Amino acid sequence: MTTTPTEHSPLGLLGGTFDPIHLGHLRLAEEAREALGLAAVRLIPAGQPPHRGEPRSSADQRLAMARLASTGNPAFEVDDSEVRAASKSYTVLTLERLRAELGPARPLVLILGADAFEG
Repeated sequence: MTTTPTEHSPLGLLGGTFDPIHLGHLRLAEEAREALGLAAVRLIPAGQPPHRGEPRSSADQRLAMARLASTGNPAFEVDDSEVRAASKSYTVLTLERLRAELGPARPLVLILGADAFEG
């Protein structure tokens, strides 16, 4: 059963370098969506990842890969804000921006892969 997202529907957030985005990222996003009843999952490619070396692919290439990979799944959204930002990509800044954008009532669920969780 699909529901129409509202301002109170939980939104999943999965950020990463996505160099390249792969089935593991997409499976994590989909399984989290299903298990937690998320209205959608927003994929957020890091523009300038501060905690690792320079990605092999440019930020624009990684953004394009995320868009292509999410095609066909209407529950996936791609957020280009970190790629477009002039500063390094820090999760806390993205969460603050999204909270301001979406308001205080919308539940935000941060989804982490094992590599991010360990770090």
